[in-house]
Order: sequence, then structure tokens, then C-alpha cells
Amino acid sequence: MISQLRQKSVVAFRGFIGFVFFLCAWEATSRSPIGNLVLFPPPSSAIQVLFDMMSSGELTKHIVASGRRVLLGFLAGAFPAVLLGILTGHSSAWSSYLNPLLHTFRSIPPLALVPFGVFWFGIGETSKVALVAWAVFFPIWVNTDAGIHNISPLLTRAAACLGARGWRMLFLVHLPSALPYILTGLKVSLSVGIATLVAAELAGAIFGVGYLIQVSQQIFRVDVMLVGLIALGVGNCLLIAVLNWIIARLAPWYGAEQLSLKH
Repeated sequence: MISQLRQKSVVAFRGFIGFVFFLCAWEATSRSPIGNLVLFPPPSSAIQVLFDMMSSGELTKHIVASGRRVLLGFLAGAFPAVLLGILTGHSSAWSSYLNPLLHTFRSIPPLALVPFGVFWFGIGETSKVALVAWAVFFPIWVNTDAGIHNISPLLTRAAACLGARGWRMLFLVHLPSALPYILTGLKVSLSVGIATLVAAELAGAIFGVGYLIQVSQQIFRVDVMLVGLIALGVGNCLLIAVLNWIIARLAPWYGAEQLSLKH
């Protein structure tokens, strides 16, 4: 236990050192003779603008708008993706019917559907949520399907010998075994969903981080554009941290497996 805590502390400290080094290099480059304080503002200026926008509440409304769209789209895409992944993973018949169609749709980049979303649903909330749901659906479905397919037949036969059948087999054996795959799909899809949301907000929105970046570009406020990028990066990291916390509670063996593979 102590060695694991020490190892996590070392990893966190190394990440902090790398982050500080990056900021120092960025600051020095921006203020050097080859830098441009207008086109490439230093992080100190961007952080000052960040605090000003937070204190005025201007940034908060954009973060709340984007966060609501991400969460709604994530939930709307995740639940059917998990259910369909279980279906195609369990049934070879359903897999043969649905997999060609789903893989064809999966090959379409979510960003290519942004214009269609605007045409079909307008520039309101529906188009943003629908595009995020589409973007997160396929990584989660692929991972859920792979997790069900990769369950050891020995585990299934052993559970069957102990009396597990039907729903008991699904909820007590198959889902726990596939849970690491499902949670990995959730983590991957979250970043994809955020990227798709920003593109949708750039195409048309009233509030949101993507809208903030677009408006700042039109008035040549690169420092505010950087604030938008910082908000996206920090927000994504926080959401990933929440998912990691959920993974540690629901599948503690998964983190141990990943740690053993790295070392």
C-alpha cells in the first residue's frame, strides 16, 4: 500500500514538473525577440484573462452550457451503445445483421455530420446533444462488444456449473468481466464527444466554449481563445478523473492490471 502511494506520488510529481517546464518554455518563447505577444500570448497573460473572466461570470456561462451538452449527449449515446454492444457480443445472429451497418456508420467522422446536424435540428441544443451522442456511441459500442467477445469460455462454463443462467450469467459474470472494456470505451468516447461538441458550437451557437473561441477569433483576442482552450483541457481532465474514480470503485482489478503492465 505504501509503495503504491509512493509510486503515485512520483508519477504526479513528474507530471507537475513536465507541466511547469512547458509553461516556462512557453513564457520564455512568447517574450523572446522571436515571439509575438499578440499572436502568441504568454501563459501569464492568458491566466490573468482567465481569472478576470471567471470573476465576471462570463466564462462560467460558457462552461456550463458546454458541460450540459456534453453530459446529455454522453448519456444519450452511452446507454444504447452498451446495450447494443451486449446484444452483438452475445448473439452471433444479431452481430451478423448489425455489425456491417454499424461499422459503416463508424467510419464516418463525427465532424462530417456537423452540417447535417445544423440542417436537421437547427443551431439549438438538440443538434449539439445529438452530435455528441453520435460521437460517443461507437467507441463505447466497439469496446462493449469486444469485452463480451473476450470473456473466457472457461469462466462461462464454470459459472454455468454453479447454476448461473440467463440474466444471472449476464449480470454476475459477463458484465463484470467486460466492465474494464466498457469503462475504457467511456473514457475514449468522452474526448471524442468534447471535440465534436466544439466543432458543433463553432458551426452555430449562442453560448459555449466553442462559441467563445470563434467570437474571440473574429475580434482578434488570442488570449481569450487560449482561455477557451484551457477550459476545454481542464474540463476534459476533470471528467476523465471522475471516470477514473468510478473505475477504481467498480473495477479495482483493472487499475492493478494496468499498473502491472506498465512496470
